Amino acid sequence: MANRFNTTAQAIIAANVGIVPERLFIGQVICVPQAQPPQPTCPPGSTTYVIQRGDTLANIAARFNTTVQVLLNANPSIIPERLYIGQLICVPQPQPICPIGTSPYEIKKGDTLANIARRFNITVGDILNANPGVVPEKLYIGQVICIPQPESGEPGCPTMNYYVITRGDTLAIIARIFNITVQQLINANPGINPYALHIGQVLCIPAAPSPVRITINTAAKTLSLYREGRFVKSYPVATGKPTTPTPLGTFTIVNKQVNPGGPYGTRWMGLSKPHYGIHGTNNPASIGTAASNGCVRMYNNDVNDLFNQVPVGAVVSIY
Repeated sequence: MANRFNTTAQAIIAANVGIVPERLFIGQVICVPQAQPPQPTCPPGSTTYVIQRGDTLANIAARFNTTVQVLLNANPSIIPERLYIGQLICVPQPQPICPIGTSPYEIKKGDTLANIARRFNITVGDILNANPGVVPEKLYIGQVICIPQPESGEPGCPTMNYYVITRGDTLAIIARIFNITVQQLINANPGINPYALHIGQVLCIPAAPSPVRITINTAAKTLSLYREGRFVKSYPVATGKPTTPTPLGTFTIVNKQVNPGGPYGTRWMGLSKPHYGIHGTNNPASIGTAASNGCVRMYNNDVNDLFNQVPVGAVVSIY
């Protein structure tokens, strides 16, 4: 009985003066004290949460805009199938959207700030300056940090304007999409072989006047794409919660990133409104609802499609 209620036999005896452990009988009513689990030591950027009736890690993750894996990483001793009412767990706070000039990156197994810095051709100091509060010795899988755009060396695209090769692509087709020439594409991607493109290859797109614009209807939860004034396609989206609404107005796309990870899904397109963007999601059930912290969420397949059609500089109208 003590095991069932996560307490001790001594605690039950103390709560039932006069009880004889060896003489329990069917139908006897006793008092079972509530277990008092130890307060967990939560990592920086986390808060404690008390398990309620009906809670699962999945619905807790959805409530706090995080993932089950992030919860497990923050609570290494937790057993998902054995949550109990009153149990205290650590819930990492939602990661901030990265400001202009930086892109989000999700910490993976084996990551350190040193190897992340080498990967992005920046310094550990650059990462720390962009992420005040990050403790290098306490990185955890699923944590999202902001990566500054490198100022020198061998950056990706100077304009942060990327395109991911899909089946059937040629440089001529891509050039037409972005209103540029094949030669401009070749110049922006030294070493590229026009006859050996492969699916998933990432190209840099030189800046050019954008032929497309985006409108986002926050009431209808839709994003519409227009090319040269003509409607192309509409996508379902999730927008901001009532407490963290999506900003209204006219903005531009200022940066793009492939596979930012975590809550941002497979693609990120940053807006000129600091800290906001259009991105994928690790919570597809939220699409069509008011569920985000202000950003515009899309299904990952949809955001992959949109990403390849929208250059940096494209106008985004939100109403």
